[in-house]
Amino acid sequence: MNFKTGKIKKTIIFINSILLIIIILFTPLACHVFNLSYYSTLYEDNGVFSILNKSDVLDITEEIFKFFTGRTTTLQNIQVRYSDESGDGSISISNNNTAASFSPAEISHLYDVRKLLVKIFILYCGSIILFVTMTFLLIDKNIKNFIRNLGAIFIISSSFMLLFIIILYFLGQNFPSLFDNFHQKFFPQGNYIFSPGSLIITLFPSGFFYDFFIRLIVCSSLLSIVLLVLGIIGINLPKIKKNSN
Repeated sequence: MNFKTGKIKKTIIFINSILLIIIILFTPLACHVFNLSYYSTLYEDNGVFSILNKSDVLDITEEIFKFFTGRTTTLQNIQVRYSDESGDGSISISNNNTAASFSPAEISHLYDVRKLLVKIFILYCGSIILFVTMTFLLIDKNIKNFIRNLGAIFIISSSFMLLFIIILYFLGQNFPSLFDNFHQKFFPQGNYIFSPGSLIITLFPSGFFYDFFIRLIVCSSLLSIVLLVLGIIGINLPKIKKNSN
């Protein structure tokens, strides 16, 4: 391998390491953000079904999914009935006049969330495509070199992500502050503060986002650990084969 080729490969390894960091970071989000079954579990754990009618909550969640994916263009005129939990755990409507709907401010914020999700998934999908393309550029006649280079990418990316996750976990110990800073960063227009009784807060309380946050960092951690182990094996594969022989 001449100097020029070596420099190009190092550049590809560096770029692919960044791309893999993005992939590790957003893969759990891609798996969970439109998972109705997981949302139902979060609603149950955070007492949403004790306040809002379960059937209506699941219906409006599906409408929100359609809105975020562009299958519908509005969330107006959608109502969710309030409910009581009776002693046997069944849901009953408290009265005929109590139903909630999204205010214009809440819909405006959901528009901004949709824009952010679109940007995230463009970045995520673009990273996957570029990662696969650039990995093909690393293919070498000597398969051991290719495996070693791929192992280096896995180790660099997963090590960075594990460090980042540890930092994020400790920041998450003060989740309200972390959550507020996140919104200030990505929603600088400030339309993310709502009254405690608003539908968006009732549907998605702080505990919902904290549980979601923990699930994301756990999944990213597991993915990072798997890639780190694979990377270590890839780097040391020639030595392992040599010793076995």
